[in-house]
Amino acid sequence: MEVQIAGVHDGEYPFSFDVPAAEIGLDETFVGNVKVDGELRKVSTQYFLRSTIRASYLRECDRCLAETRKEVSIPMDIYFRMALDGGAAGDDDDIEMRALHHDQEAIALDEEVRQTILLEIPLKVLCSEGCLGICARCGVDLNKERCRCDESEIDPRWAKLADVFKKKEEE
Repeated sequence: MEVQIAGVHDGEYPFSFDVPAAEIGLDETFVGNVKVDGELRKVSTQYFLRSTIRASYLRECDRCLAETRKEVSIPMDIYFRMALDGGAAGDDDDIEMRALHHDQEAIALDEEVRQTILLEIPLKVLCSEGCLGICARCGVDLNKERCRCDESEIDPRWAKLADVFKKKEEE
């Protein structure tokens, strides 16, 4: 994914990419293509890329272990400044502005898009917000059926606490 900047005059230029996820280094859990739609805005020696990234991934639900397909739509804004006379593009304090070499003809977005997508994936993936998960004792998917475990069985570690509640009820 490269946005051409050679010969571009001040103004706005739309761009669009639709590439397989593997082409930008994403693993097999990402399905389909990664789509990037955006606009390049050039003002003097500065370039502003504003885009939206869309991708799909398959993960296992962290509660019920069901295969879950999720879609992400992520905004991505990047600022660049052309280095003049082969020098640096800006001060070291100017970390938001990225440098372009004075004879650079295109801006490669592959790594930027890949990192943006990976940062958007949550650490815990759920099939739905209300996922009930699986029973810790019998392994039943509580989203599909009711647990068959004996509720009267009390964990021996909590048995003394159950006695406290029984005494309260008797009073």
